[in-house]
Amino acid sequence: MVPNFSCIIPSCFKECYNYTKTDTCMAYRHTLFSALLFALFPLLYYAFDYLNYSRAGKIAITGMATVALFSALMRRFQSEWIRYLFVFVVFTLFVNLAFQGTLRDIFGVEQDEMMVMQSILSTDKQESYEFWLQYRNYLIKHILIFISSFLLYCYLVCKQNRFQLRSITKKSLYVSILFFVAAHIIFSVRLGNPFVFFPYYYLAYKKECQELSNLEKALHQKINDNSLNDVAYIGKRKRNYVIWVIGESSTKHNWSLYGYKRKTTPLFDSIKDQLLVFQNVLAAAPITIPAFERMLTPANITHPDLWKKTPSIVRVAKKAGYHTYWISNHTTDAHSGIIALFAKEADEVYMTNKGKARGEGSYDESVLPYYKKALHDPYDKKLIIVHLLGSHPAYNFRYPKSYGKFTKVFDDSVATDLKKEGRATWAIVFRNLYDNSILYGDTIRYTLLKLLQESPDANRSVWIYHPDHGEDVCHHNNYSGHNAKAKEQWEIPFVVWMPKKINVDTKRDYRLDEVESTILGRLKIKTRYYHPEFDLLRVNDKER
Repeated sequence: MVPNFSCIIPSCFKECYNYTKTDTCMAYRHTLFSALLFALFPLLYYAFDYLNYSRAGKIAITGMATVALFSALMRRFQSEWIRYLFVFVVFTLFVNLAFQGTLRDIFGVEQDEMMVMQSILSTDKQESYEFWLQYRNYLIKHILIFISSFLLYCYLVCKQNRFQLRSITKKSLYVSILFFVAAHIIFSVRLGNPFVFFPYYYLAYKKECQELSNLEKALHQKINDNSLNDVAYIGKRKRNYVIWVIGESSTKHNWSLYGYKRKTTPLFDSIKDQLLVFQNVLAAAPITIPAFERMLTPANITHPDLWKKTPSIVRVAKKAGYHTYWISNHTTDAHSGIIALFAKEADEVYMTNKGKARGEGSYDESVLPYYKKALHDPYDKKLIIVHLLGSHPAYNFRYPKSYGKFTKVFDDSVATDLKKEGRATWAIVFRNLYDNSILYGDTIRYTLLKLLQESPDANRSVWIYHPDHGEDVCHHNNYSGHNAKAKEQWEIPFVVWMPKKINVDTKRDYRLDEVESTILGRLKIKTRYYHPEFDLLRVNDKER
């Protein structure tokens, strides 16, 4: 007599599984029931908008086929390790379901977008902790949904199989195998299976890291210099300076400069007449890494991989005789990654955040000493790129306590409107913390601009600010964070200062994957990568 099965859910499965070899028809009915029951769960996720119809369907099909196969194997061979394997497979399928549902609920994306997986795989312990702090309510919710779903599935399967673990025929097993193979023929459908998806994207990530390493070596060896043969400085004056300030997670909808009810940008408001404030600018991507790939190179939304084959704007500027700087308060810029690759191309690189992650180390004011140095260095042509931490979650890490102006404000027009729209108190707290970070950022941006205006070379310079992307901070519900479904994630501030204000259309529609042409235009560089139709600051060819 073979002993009873004891598995991960012992109290349930001990009662369910005993060995006999009778009633094969009932056995296959039980196998079919287990498979169809699993398919119900992704459909429920779809019903609650935790998955879109395409992803829910793929998970249901591949999951149903996988459950049917392992259930059939377990019943045919009645091996102890296959029974444990069956429970592990089901558990993994539910983990994948919860993973995908969580990503869609938080970010509005599916998990097989490489840019999301790239961010997940390149994170570290401290960033994971900050992620937990920012999204713990969502994570707890989906952990509870996962546990409840898995236990409910186990209970219903055990109840259906309460009497005996019956064997099935070879023919039934072959049918299960055929169904499994058929469900996995189409590659896009196959990625709905976590045993395919996770290895595939992990290997793709490792491959991209290797390509990145090879590309970095190639850059150091100047293998790709032929693509820069047509680069030339064509400016009329000998000296020219471009200051390019890139912020983080800042939506225009929370800037008073753009009409927000709270005074979050009082300093920029006070010099509004000196600025070119562009009204209709969209981010190149909803998260940082792909945004940088598209802002600093000819890559765009249509051709996202061009950054691998074409030079960055830093290299183009250096070829044209510019001395280049990369000043960053992001610890991730110092890691081995795509942004670090761009940063290392600069002549001078300063990483001012000495902490282990975004939540430690320093506020954005730490860039100021290095920025001052760059402004006063005696080079005729300079490109100074400043990468700020800005308003990246968790928002309370982004500003000193002295800038906590809105922390306890629950009765102004913004908070009152949020209450009327049904926002929870904790969600309003997130909005308050975010607005504090925008207020502090206003001081940093204003200081960066004033330092330039007070420098001897102000009349030879242009100052450009925009973030990598925006942020959804309970604009539509209680959620705060990166949300590709929200317009606030895409609609961003774009502000320019020039010694002599020019007449350009500040209301034109523009997307930041074409911003390279705007920067090249101000650098006065002739190159095949400059497209005048995408230059926001172009007046006419003579002006260049």
